[in-house]
Amino acid sequence: MANKDKKTVKKEGISETTENYLKRIYWLIKSKGYARVTEISQLMGRSLSSTTEAIQRMAKIGLLNYEKYGKITLTEEGMKIAEQIDITYEVMSELLVLLGVPKNIAINDACSMEHQISETTINAIKEFVEFAKKDEKCSEILKTFREEKIRKMLKKR
Repeated sequence: MANKDKKTVKKEGISETTENYLKRIYWLIKSKGYARVTEISQLMGRSLSSTTEAIQRMAKIGLLNYEKYGKITLTEEGMKIAEQIDITYEVMSELLVLLGVPKNIAINDACSMEHQISETTINAIKEFVEFAKKDEKCSEILKTFREEKIRKMLKKR
C-alpha cells in the first residue's frame, strides 16, 4: 500500500540521489555560504563529470543556481527541500542513537531512512525524541533499555 502522507516540501520525481546531493549542498552552504562542484563530488564520492551532470539537472528543474566554474547556491525551493531532508536525517539519527545504535551505524541508517518516511511520522518521532531527552523517567527507561541490549549482546558471545 502506498504511503499517501508525502513530505509536503518534497517535489515529485526527485530521486534519493538528488535528495542526497541537496543535503550535502545544504551542508556546504550552511558552513560557508556556497558550494563548488569539486566539494560536492568529494562529499558524494562521485566523479566530477557525474556530479556536474547532476548539478546541471538540478539547476534545470529549479533547485539550485549554477554557473560553470562558479559558486552553487540553492533556490528557495531547493533550500526548503534540503532543510526538510536534513531535519529528517538529524531526527532519525538521534532516535537511533537514543535506542543504542552505534553512531556510525545510526548515521548510515538515517541516510537511507530519510527518503522513505512521511512528514507525519517524522514529526511524531521528533516530538518523541525531544520528550525523551527532557523527561527523566523516559531517559531512565531508555538507559535501562540500552544496558539490557548490551547485556544480551555480551551473553551471545
